[in-house]
Amino acid sequence: MAEPILDYDSFFEGAKSALLELDTLSTEEERLRAEGDRVTKAIEAEKKATEGRIAETTSKRLKEITSTYDAEIKKAEDIRKSLEAKKGKAKSKKVSERIADETKELHDHIANTKSEIKSEIKKEKLPGFCGGRLYHTFYFPHKFFDFVKIVLAVLVIFLAIPMVIYKLIPNHRTIYLPFICFAVIILIGGLYVLIGNLTKARHRDSLLKIRAMRDTIDNDFKRIKLITKEINNDSSEEKYDLGAFDAEIEEAKINVQSIKDKKTAAVSEFENSTKKIIADEITDNSREKLESLNNELEVTKQSLGSIASRRSEINLDISDKYESYLGRDFLQPSKIEALQKLISDKEAANLSEAIDLYQRRQNG
Repeated sequence: MAEPILDYDSFFEGAKSALLELDTLSTEEERLRAEGDRVTKAIEAEKKATEGRIAETTSKRLKEITSTYDAEIKKAEDIRKSLEAKKGKAKSKKVSERIADETKELHDHIANTKSEIKSEIKKEKLPGFCGGRLYHTFYFPHKFFDFVKIVLAVLVIFLAIPMVIYKLIPNHRTIYLPFICFAVIILIGGLYVLIGNLTKARHRDSLLKIRAMRDTIDNDFKRIKLITKEINNDSSEEKYDLGAFDAEIEEAKINVQSIKDKKTAAVSEFENSTKKIIADEITDNSREKLESLNNELEVTKQSLGSIASRRSEINLDISDKYESYLGRDFLQPSKIEALQKLISDKEAANLSEAIDLYQRRQNG
C-alpha cells in the first residue's frame, strides 16, 4: 500500500540512485549478453574449424593411400598388358607360320601355274597382258563378276569419258557431244577389235587353256582364303605352345588382384580405425581451447544471471516505490531533478503540483 511522501529529498535521491543503478545494470547485462554471443560463436567456429581439419586431413590421408595403391595397380596392370601383348605377337607369328605351312602346297601350285601361263604365252608369242585377269575378263568372260565389270567398263568408257572430254573443251556446245561419243566408240571399239583379232582369233585354244589355268589359280586363292579364315577363327591355342605366356599372365593377374585386395583392406582399416584415431588427435589438439571458451561462457552466463536478477529486482523496486508516484514518463534523472528543484524552491508544495507545473512549462 502506497504511503505519503514525507521527505521529498530522500525520495528524489532514492529514485535517481535506483535509476542510475538500473541503467548501470542494464548496460552490464547488455554487455554480458553480447559477450555470451561472442563466446558462443567462437565455440561454434572452433568446433566447425575442428570438423573441417578432421575432414580435410582424413580426406587427404585416404587420397594418399588410394593413390599409392592405384599407382601400384597401374604398374601391375601395365605388366599384365605387356605380357598379353607379347603373347598376342607370339600367337600372331605362330598363326602366320601355321597359315604359311598349311597353304604352302597351294602357293606352290599357284606359282607353278603362273610359270605354265608364262611358258604358254612365250610359246605362242602372245603379248604379256594376255595372261592377265583384265584381258580374260573382256575377251573370255564366263563368271558373273566378269559381266558386271564389262557393264561398268562400258558405262565409264562410253559415257563418263565422253562427258569429261566434252567438259574440257573450251566453249563447248551440246552438238559436240555426239561426235565425241562417236570418236570414243570408234577409237576404243576399234582398239578392242584389233586386239581381239591379233590374239583371240589366232590363238583361241591357247588362250582358253590359259583361262582354265587362271581359274585354277582363282580356286587356289579361294582355298587359301578359306583356310586362313578357319585358322584365324580357331580359338584353340594348343597348337601354338603359349603355355609359358599363360603362366606369366595368370601370375600377373593374381598380382593385380592381390594389390586390389590390399587396397580394399587398407581403405577399410582407415575408415574403421585410423580415421577415428586422426579425428581424436585433432579433437584433443583443440580441446584445451574449447574448454577455455566453455568455461568463459559459463562464467559469463553466471554473471549474466546474477546481473539480470539484480536488474529485475531493481526494476520492480522502482516500479513499486517510484513509478506509482511519478508515472513512467518521469522515471528519468533529468525530470526528477527538475521536479526536485520545483519543490525545493517552494514553487510547488507537493509532487502532483510539481508535475503539473513542469508539464505546463513544457507545453508553453
